[in-house]
Amino acid sequence: MAERAPPSTPPQPAADAPPDPATAADPPADPNPHPESYPQLGTYVVQVPKDQVYRVPPPENAYLAERYRNKDKTRRKSPCVGLLKWILGAALLIFFLLIVIVVVFFVTVKPATPTFAVERLSVKSSGTSHRKPEYDLTMRVHNPSQKMGYAYEAGGTAVMAHSNVDIAAGKTPGLHQGYQNTTTFRLVLHGSNTDGLPKTIDRSLNGSKDVVPLEVTARFVVTPRAMGLDLWSTSLDMACAVRASGLGKEARIVSQECKSNLKL
Repeated sequence: MAERAPPSTPPQPAADAPPDPATAADPPADPNPHPESYPQLGTYVVQVPKDQVYRVPPPENAYLAERYRNKDKTRRKSPCVGLLKWILGAALLIFFLLIVIVVVFFVTVKPATPTFAVERLSVKSSGTSHRKPEYDLTMRVHNPSQKMGYAYEAGGTAVMAHSNVDIAAGKTPGLHQGYQNTTTFRLVLHGSNTDGLPKTIDRSLNGSKDVVPLEVTARFVVTPRAMGLDLWSTSLDMACAVRASGLGKEARIVSQECKSNLKL
């Protein structure tokens, strides 16, 4: 059998051998030679003098500053803008209040146009020749207003016509009428000479019983009254289409249709 050789050991330097100058000059490096040089975790406060603090505003600040500067210039150029806005606001407020007052007034008072009707028509002649007849009409007027009366001024115009030819004229009387009231009044119209009258009217004045169409129109000057106050004066127009027969003395009213228009 073969014998195993013992492992060889590296040669050991002699104890008294002098050290290698190259190896002795560079001692082995410490992996952490200065552990205190690494920062420790924690909170630090840095104090800087104010004279060494420099601030640079962002670009949008310059835009905002320019915008505010332009607004200030505009306000300086138009110092009356605030006054004009105040006046406009006050005018709008007054206008709104007026609308409210008018609406409340009309809802409370409920004004309505008076309605007319011819109750009676008689003709008076001067002598037997029927020259210049006088037409005496008894009119009825009804005021359907809820809380508004009317004051009629005397001196309005009234006309009677036949086939668009005026045959008589006169003035309206003055009267006062309360709300929801019916009043009668006389309307006297003075005719022209019979020489200028239409033949139909002339025959009726002489006793003919033919039906004669007549138009009676009048314009009144009225003053509405509501809640104890006199309001503005305005006009009230009346137009009645009447068919009558026998104008010799006491005419008979066959039919009629009256319309009225109050200009509020």
